[in-house]
Amino acid sequence: MKYAREVIDLLAAYPGRRFRMIHIVRHVAGGKPDAAQWERIRKGVRRVIEHLEHAGHVARCEPAKGSGGFSLYAWKPGHEVFENRD
Repeated sequence: MKYAREVIDLLAAYPGRRFRMIHIVRHVAGGKPDAAQWERIRKGVRRVIEHLEHAGHVARCEPAKGSGGFSLYAWKPGHEVFENRD
C-alpha cells in the first residue's frame, strides 16, 4: 500500500479523533495537487482505509448521508484495557 504509512501516522497520532476523507488526503498530498494527482491519492487512501477497517484498526464513525455526503473515520485505540481478563 503506497500511502499506508502516512494514513497510519495521521490517524494513530490522534486516536478517537474523527477525520474526513478530505483531511486525510490533504495530509498525504502535502499540499494541493492537481486534479489527476488528487484522484490518484484519494483512491489510494480509500484502499488503505478499507484495509484498516477490515483489520479493525479504523472505525467509520458516521457513514455518508446521501449523495455528496462524507464519512468520518477514527483510529481505534488498541492499547486501552477495558477489563481484567485473568
